[in-house]
Amino acid sequence: MSSRLKQVAWRLILISAVLLGCSDSTSPAEGFVVRGNIQNNTQTEIPPNARLLVVWVVSSGSPDYSYVFGEGTIDRDAGTFEIGMTDPPPAAALNAGALGVGIVVVTTNAAVSTGDDLEDIPEAEIIGAAGWYGVIYVGDPAVAEQVRAWSADFDSGYGVGVGEEVPGSFDKFVPTSSSGMLLIIDDLSNITFVNWT
Repeated sequence: MSSRLKQVAWRLILISAVLLGCSDSTSPAEGFVVRGNIQNNTQTEIPPNARLLVVWVVSSGSPDYSYVFGEGTIDRDAGTFEIGMTDPPPAAALNAGALGVGIVVVTTNAAVSTGDDLEDIPEAEIIGAAGWYGVIYVGDPAVAEQVRAWSADFDSGYGVGVGEEVPGSFDKFVPTSSSGMLLIIDDLSNITFVNWT
């Protein structure tokens, strides 16, 4: 093999190693993708106007509120969904500006947009949620841990948590795969949510 060909091959190997090393990153600049399956308990088709949103729950101040930030896609034929997060949530979507807990919901409301509080739309227009999961965002780990101690189990940036009951206390989130979330289509009263606040 000529020295020129060896140099080209070596460069390709280095480039491949760099690209493979970056492929699993959860850095917001490179994107974070949440995927999961849909369990439709209604036995009716998901409406064509259904939208998949991430609703961030903010309880570190008073009053509590929600903040819409993030939208994904639903594959009705495959029974799956996907949400890509490329930017960090705005400070207004975070608890103490450091810890984000986003709940994936499905709504038929066409008007709700980034920054809206989900309390402003009728509950009947929310047709599903991944209640036992959360999209977790840790901005400042030290401050996030002061908000909820369980946040120390998550890396900085985006992650996914699944609920875990804590006897005699609030529930907590523990890290889980970003591709195993379960989205339930049903009345909200039939969906179990993590009681972390």
